Amino acid sequence: MPHSNCDSISKRKKLLDELGKLPEAIVENQEWLYMLEEDTRHSLSIEGYFATEEELKAVLQGKKTQPEILNYYRTSQFVYDLGLQYYREKSIFLDLALIRTIHSQLLRGIDKYSYYCGKFRINPIIIHGAKVKPPEFDIENYVKIFCEYSKICWQTYPILEALSRIHTLFESIHPFQDGNSRVGRILLNYLAISQGYPPIVIKGIELSERNKYYQALELADIGFHKGFFNSNLSTIKKHLDMGNYSLLKELLYLGLKPRLEKMIITALKIKEPLLILRDLSDYFQVKETTLRQWIKRNKLIAIKENNKLYSHPKLYLE
Repeated sequence: MPHSNCDSISKRKKLLDELGKLPEAIVENQEWLYMLEEDTRHSLSIEGYFATEEELKAVLQGKKTQPEILNYYRTSQFVYDLGLQYYREKSIFLDLALIRTIHSQLLRGIDKYSYYCGKFRINPIIIHGAKVKPPEFDIENYVKIFCEYSKICWQTYPILEALSRIHTLFESIHPFQDGNSRVGRILLNYLAISQGYPPIVIKGIELSERNKYYQALELADIGFHKGFFNSNLSTIKKHLDMGNYSLLKELLYLGLKPRLEKMIITALKIKEPLLILRDLSDYFQVKETTLRQWIKRNKLIAIKENNKLYSHPKLYLE
């Protein structure tokens, strides 16, 4: 991933922090609720549970029954709020009980999953269409290593690298009989939020989007294509180091940048009105075409409303 992409995330995160950080109440903030809906649609689409925006709203309003959708939305809403509270306390919390709870909440009330809810698998598993070979036994110990490794990652790598490695390890372990991808993506966002970032959407509604995500994971989990041989942290690290995370980091970047910008603009609009580009060009003493180039080159954050572009001097990142 180009170094400029890493810079653009760090600059945007710094600006968000300066403007007041993440909103206090996820459950009441409309921007967060929209993000939850978008996250639900894309994440479940990756697993074959498709829903239009209208169908999703019907499920959330109780007009239509589809437990996979309702469970995902409610679980992510609670878990993301929990991540925000840990961010406020400047701490990271991740253990087996939380991971089991996420799984049981995602699958609760669905008869075919009732026996597996919140339980790590005890048998070998094959991931259809994937080259990775998850561990056959000793799953609980591998998940403990995952929790330990996740905490180390924050101290070692930038956000996109850390999340790529963490997500790859969880999906490679595949600790549950079913529902692993849903748990993995909710965990991904829980950890991102606990570091002060908004939830990331990995797009999956279109077939090309899903295939790109699968390809990204296959490049990243190459160290586990021959299987897991030792359930110790040092061995796991070596196998993770073999992975190519460039495509997965790119997907996370594309899923994070617009949401960061949305949070930034929302925070700024509370304090000051945005300006149309014509007024902003007077402020900077440059042409509107120059401002449009700044936007295209990630130097200036802008939003389109009523077919007009709006921005602000504080949204200039250079």
